[in-house]
Amino acid sequence: MLNIFKYVYHLILDKPRIYFNRIAFKLFGNPKRNFEYLENLREQYQGKRCFIICNGPSLKAEDLTKIHENGDVSFACNKIDKIFPKTPWRPTFYTVADEGYQRSLLKTMQVVDSLCQFYRTDSYLTTRKIKDRKVIWLNTDGNKKYLDEPKFADNVTEKIYAIGTTTFMLMELAVHMGFKEIYITGCDNSYGINIQKDGSIVKTGQQSYFEGMDKKTQGLSAAVWQMNIAYECAKKYADSNGIKIFNATRGGHLEIFDRVDFDTLF
Repeated sequence: MLNIFKYVYHLILDKPRIYFNRIAFKLFGNPKRNFEYLENLREQYQGKRCFIICNGPSLKAEDLTKIHENGDVSFACNKIDKIFPKTPWRPTFYTVADEGYQRSLLKTMQVVDSLCQFYRTDSYLTTRKIKDRKVIWLNTDGNKKYLDEPKFADNVTEKIYAIGTTTFMLMELAVHMGFKEIYITGCDNSYGINIQKDGSIVKTGQQSYFEGMDKKTQGLSAAVWQMNIAYECAKKYADSNGIKIFNATRGGHLEIFDRVDFDTLF
């Protein structure tokens, strides 16, 4: 019954919403300028390294301060602002990919001081409300078929794939910009409430996000199996194209990427 409800919702409400957002972007979002922004970012950081900051319980403010002091480029998402009081670090690039999340995080998105923020054209009518921030919109393809046939976009000017986790989109953006060394930190790849492939729910009792995250977010569920598909796709692409993706997380359960000791990077 639940799957039928989701299908009807997608058919009746979700598809028209996406359509109207895309039309609104074409009419009012200045697609030509947006295209130029993305083109200008392509290969801009050729050969350099960057950090992708995830929001797992292993994330430490002092590690972010090291990234800040070293002047490294970093990507972050969602409620990363909850750690701001503990560090001078701020992300270079920032996104909130889920539209439902965007509606509740408009104030956060407005105050995150990043060089640029990325959002989907599918959510243009929500994210256009952000003022005094440089925003670039992405044509996103999040079709569920990519869980069976995953694809990785190395040029996001035309399209970016959304599979399993926002971290995947951040990796695509990093490759688009030319980074050859990508370090992931704070990616514990485990959650207190985990959705299995068969739809069953497993409660692990683990903390899902870093200390200081609000209780509502700590109680969110996640499908790690989908995330692993995305990570495996990213690794396959990276290995075939001379790009190194390392897991610099302190502990956690992500073993798809080669591990590196965070402290040895500075």
